[in-house]
Amino acid sequence: MLQSLLHQTPMNASTIPTTTTSSSSMNPKRHRPSSSHSPSSSTDGNNNPNKRRPTTTDPIPSITPAESSALHLLGLLLQCAESVAKDRLTEASDLLPLLYDLSSPFGHSSIERVSAYFAHALHSRVLTSHLSSYSPLPPNLKTIFSAIQSYNSISPLVKFSHFTANQAIFEALEHEPRIHIIDLDIMQGLQWPGLFHILSSKPSIVESLRVTGIGSSAELLEATGRTLSGFASALGLPLEYTPLVGKIGGFDAGPALLCAAEESERRGEAVVLHWMHHCLYDVTGSDVATLRVLEAMKPRLITVVEQDLSHGGSFLGRFIEALHYYSALFDALGEGAGVGSEERHRVEREVFGREIRNIVAVGGPKRTGEVKVERWGDELGKIGFEMVSLGGSPAAQAKLLLGMYPGEGYTMVEEGGRLKIGWKDLSLLTASAWRPRSHF
Repeated sequence: MLQSLLHQTPMNASTIPTTTTSSSSMNPKRHRPSSSHSPSSSTDGNNNPNKRRPTTTDPIPSITPAESSALHLLGLLLQCAESVAKDRLTEASDLLPLLYDLSSPFGHSSIERVSAYFAHALHSRVLTSHLSSYSPLPPNLKTIFSAIQSYNSISPLVKFSHFTANQAIFEALEHEPRIHIIDLDIMQGLQWPGLFHILSSKPSIVESLRVTGIGSSAELLEATGRTLSGFASALGLPLEYTPLVGKIGGFDAGPALLCAAEESERRGEAVVLHWMHHCLYDVTGSDVATLRVLEAMKPRLITVVEQDLSHGGSFLGRFIEALHYYSALFDALGEGAGVGSEERHRVEREVFGREIRNIVAVGGPKRTGEVKVERWGDELGKIGFEMVSLGGSPAAQAKLLLGMYPGEGYTMVEEGGRLKIGWKDLSLLTASAWRPRSHF
C-alpha cells in the first residue's frame, strides 16, 4: 500500500520546487521482477494488445480516508524536507510537531511507522545544522547485532547476501586446500557456518582455513570467533580465526590487511574478501584509502552486497530516494511479520531507523567534505578487477531462497552478471563478485 501511495505524492512529479537534483538521483532504482516469480513481467503493459486502455468514461478511482491521511502525512514530510533543503530551519521545526502527531513507530500502518523515523531524522538534521555537528551517534553494537539476527530470521534480504556470496566463494575455492576468508565487517559472522558446511562436504580436503574478521569491538570480535570455532570444530575444519579491530581504510586495519595478504601469499593461501554494505555505522574510515587497500591486496575474489541507495547529490534528492527505499522495506517487513511483532519493531528501530537517521541527519558530501564511493562494484572495475558472473549456481540459490517466501512481493533479477533482489518493482540489494584481471 505504501509504495502505491508514494506514486501519488508530489515527490514523483517534475514540479518539485527549487531543486536541482538530477532525475537519476530523484528516481528510485527499479527493476522488473524475475520471470520465475512473475510470469507476466516480460510483457510491457503499455504494449499489450489484450490490455484494455482506460477511457474518459471510466470512473475516477477514489481513495479511502486512511489513504487520504497517509497522503497528507507524506506531503508534510516532503514539505519539511524542502524547508530543510532551503535552510529554512524555523519553518521545518514548525512542521515537526504535526509530523509527530500523525506518525508513530508503533503505528498499525507502515506509513505511520516509516514517517515517524523520517520525522525524527529531520529533527536531528535541524539540530545538527544549528550545532554544525555532523557526526553520527556512536552505535550500540550489541543492540544492532541482535536486531540483525531478527532481520535474518524474518526477511530474505540478509540471507540473500549470504547465499549468493557463499556460492560464489565456494566456486572460487572448490579446489583450494588452503583458504583465507577476510570479512570486512564480520558482525556476528552469521554467514560463515553455511560456507563451512559446503567446504566440509567438498571432495578435496581443506588443509587450513583462516578467517579474519574486521570490526570495531574487540569483545564482540572475540565472541564471534568463539562461535565460528565451535561450528568449524564440529565439522572437522581446522579454523584459525583472527580478529582485527579498526576500519578498512584506517591507519589500524588497513596496514594489517596488507600484511595479512602478504602472509597468505607466503603460506600459499587463496584469499577471498566479503563485504555487505549498510548505513548503520562507518566501516571504511576513508573510502579512497579503502580502494587503495583493496587494489593492493589483489585477492582471489571479492564479493560485495550493496544497497541500491544513493549517498550523493542534493539533500532533497537523497531524502526522496531514501523515503522510497525504506518505504519498500517497511512494506516488505510489515507483510512478512505481524503488526504486533516485536522482532519487526526491533528491526525497524535498530536497523532501519538508525540508517534513516544517518542518511538524513548526517550524510551528504557538502556537510562532511568526504569523497564517498557511490557504487563499490563500479569502482572495483576501475582499479584492476573484472566481474565474475553470479548467474548459474548463485542465481539458482537466490531463487530457491525466494521460493521460501511464496505469495510475497520479493523479486530477483540477474543484470549483467549481478544479482538484484527487490520488493515489487524497487531494487533493494545488488550482489556482485570481482577478481583481478590478471587472474587465470
